[in-house]
Amino acid sequence: MSQLHDAGLSPLHLRDVPDAYPRSLEAWVELRDGSKIFVRPIAPVDGRRMAHALAFGDPETIQRRFLTGAPPKVQGAIDYLVNVDYGCRLALIAMDEEGNSVGISRYEGNKESETAEVAIVVDAQWRHKGVGSVLLELLEPNARAAGIKEFVGLYQPDNTEVAALLKSLGYEPAPMDEGLVSVTKRLS
Repeated sequence: MSQLHDAGLSPLHLRDVPDAYPRSLEAWVELRDGSKIFVRPIAPVDGRRMAHALAFGDPETIQRRFLTGAPPKVQGAIDYLVNVDYGCRLALIAMDEEGNSVGISRYEGNKESETAEVAIVVDAQWRHKGVGSVLLELLEPNARAAGIKEFVGLYQPDNTEVAALLKSLGYEPAPMDEGLVSVTKRLS
C-alpha cells in the first residue's frame, strides 16, 4: 500500500456501531518509534475505505495479501470484508493520527472449527514500526473468547517480512499448502 489518504472515507471513532461490536478493542497504541495509531474493529461504514485501499493500494502488497493477481473489488466481496460477526470473524483496522489507514489484520473462522485463518497487511511506510505485531496480538484474546484455539497463516514463500513477523509472534511452521507457506499458532 502507498499512503492511502483515506481519512475522509470513514470515521476514526464510530458513533453508531453494529451489534456485538467490541468497543473494548478500540485503543490508541504507541509504536516503537513513538508514533501513535488508533486501532478499532472494522465496521460496515468502512466499505468505502476498503474499496479505496483495494483500488489505490500498492498492487504487490494487495497481491501478497489475497494470494492472487486480482483482489476482490466487487461490492459483494467488499461487503464481506467489512461485515464481520466480531466472534468467529474479526478485522481490526489501524489508522494514523489523521485517520488514514496504515494496516489491517483479520481472522476468519467459523462455528464448526476451532481454527481460524489469520491475515495482515501494513502500509509500506508503516512497516518495521510494530503495527503488524500490535494488530495480530490484539486479535488473539477475542479469538480465544470466541472458542478459536489455533490461528493458521498462509503466505508466499518469498514474503520474508511476513515470515519474520509471524515467527517473532510464535507461529510454528506447518506443511506447505498448495505452494504456500503455512504456519500455526496455538492460542491456549
